[in-house]
Amino acid sequence: MRRVIASLAFLFLLPLPALACDLQIVGRPLAVASYVEGARPCLDRPPAGYAFDETLEGRFLELINAERKAAGLPALKLRPELRDAARLHSLDMAVNGFFGHVGPDGRGHGERIAALDRTALADFSAENVATVSRPGARIGANFAVKRLHRNLMDSPSHRENILHPKATHVAFGVARTESGVWVTQLFMRVSGTLPRAAPLRVSAAQALEGRPAGLEGWRFVRYDMVAPSGEPVPAGGARAGRDARLAAYATQPGDDPLSYYWMRFPGPAVTITN
Repeated sequence: MRRVIASLAFLFLLPLPALACDLQIVGRPLAVASYVEGARPCLDRPPAGYAFDETLEGRFLELINAERKAAGLPALKLRPELRDAARLHSLDMAVNGFFGHVGPDGRGHGERIAALDRTALADFSAENVATVSRPGARIGANFAVKRLHRNLMDSPSHRENILHPKATHVAFGVARTESGVWVTQLFMRVSGTLPRAAPLRVSAAQALEGRPAGLEGWRFVRYDMVAPSGEPVPAGGARAGRDARLAAYATQPGDDPLSYYWMRFPGPAVTITN
């Protein structure tokens, strides 16, 4: 009996198998909580034949900040919390054979940021995407990064994002195969940050604790949940399973002595539980 108990104990100590990455378009979760949970295995371990390239991501940061310096603009800070949203879109494009700013599930860059950056309060964001491939041949990293950067700078709308005066932070997601490279660049102005990562699931009546950092010049009042329409979600006013955005409500004195300006700084998306 002692030998059997020892064997069972050993089995319980064995690591559980990691969830496999599933980027199928059909059946992809709509609710943000399930979407993020499904994305994490892909971010931890991409499918066979695909990989993220941190070295190339660093090269894009160098090139973009060199362009901004030449234009008299401040350098962008790398935001690690934003990287997952960039990497997932690059991997999605590579695996599913599409190219653009809106994924097959209808999510644009704003929805991906709200899902995967769980602390940012941002009032500006933008996205660049680019790809280069040599079917049947190995593509060199140095060739790829230079070609992609030049193509982006030669495009007026992409160049505008790279040199946007509102941007303060950036993240890059580079997914590659032997013969192709896909890059997503996400630009953001971070107005403030939550004291800790927002939970994926929140009760409509649940009060978040802690004050956000940042929000310079603004007096933080409270956290709100905001519907896609932009209206605050009252406690009990949204059905379970629906998504909403967390937002920091803040004020500052207006031009007149008795007036105030107010602002809701949008943050991460959550799925409402009840």
